[in-house]
Amino acid sequence: MGPHTNEKRCRMNAPALLRQARFAARRVGYWMRVERYRFGQGPFIYRFGSAAFDRENSAVFEGIKEHHRRTRASHEVFEVRRRIHMLEKGFTMTPRRTTYATDYIGELVDRVAHATAENFLDLQTVAWARDVLDGYFEATSLTDSASIIAARARYSEFKLESDHGYSGPLAIGMISPQATYESFESLAHSRRSVRWYEPRRVERDVIDRALHVAVEAPSACNRVPYRFEVFDDPEDARRVAALAGGTAGYLHNLQHVAVVVGDLSAFQAERDRHLIYIDGSLAAMSFIFGLETQGVGSCCINWPDYAESEHKMRALIGLERYERVVMLVAFGYAQEGSLAPQSPKRALSSVRHYRAFDRD
Repeated sequence: MGPHTNEKRCRMNAPALLRQARFAARRVGYWMRVERYRFGQGPFIYRFGSAAFDRENSAVFEGIKEHHRRTRASHEVFEVRRRIHMLEKGFTMTPRRTTYATDYIGELVDRVAHATAENFLDLQTVAWARDVLDGYFEATSLTDSASIIAARARYSEFKLESDHGYSGPLAIGMISPQATYESFESLAHSRRSVRWYEPRRVERDVIDRALHVAVEAPSACNRVPYRFEVFDDPEDARRVAALAGGTAGYLHNLQHVAVVVGDLSAFQAERDRHLIYIDGSLAAMSFIFGLETQGVGSCCINWPDYAESEHKMRALIGLERYERVVMLVAFGYAQEGSLAPQSPKRALSSVRHYRAFDRD
């Protein structure tokens, strides 16, 4: 052995030693957190000694700030949608009331009038507002409420025009489901996470059809606080998916990736901060089923809450400070002959519990 053998060996193993040191530090940090939780110190650690929740806290704050900035500028779309939804729910009640929404109807009409003049509502929302407001003022035609009477007069001063068809409430039973339980059960059981794809592009009209289904998913107060950023160039898709982690074994053959992005500016209070994840995930599942019915496979990609990954994704795809990634969905035409994990789910009896409270 030469005199510099040990030095050379240390130099060659430096990356490995660094990885081992990082792993050991994470293990020690994990052990310390567990021990402190065991002695009731967990909340203290996360409040004063950890930055784990700082990014979410910051995004929630920025979202509320942006929401109120738009409100002051009379350019807030999410609140308009929320109020229209509240109005629509009101006159689907049984029995129907002749006086309600007195505390916000005037403000809503003013916002819709401004949105119409500034032309920043999409035509589907315009049609929805038109039919809901028409129905509301008809339902409250006998009221003696001064605020409703004033709002009706203001509403008569402008016209909501849209080429979309009727978008107001429908009688239950007017639209009957086309799918049977058996066909939907078959779809749910047959769908598997596909990670191996043919090197060919999924047509954009196929993607849009799946997204059309996705936006029909339930959304709190119908605000739809998310969007899909779709990367249908393989090189771009792989660059984006690489930031998620957990894709190393199959990243090289991904063809398309959709990033579900939640918009925290849709809400004016921190109580609603989880809705981007709930609504975004509901839409993602519908998107996946929409792809599956057209012969396109897919795979959900988890988005772990790592600071470095979030900073890179924010810079790469241009996210606002109040926007957060919910998840990614890889998709494409499944490679013939490839395998997909069957991954049987938990037994129904282990996830379903019928409950009843004692009655004396």
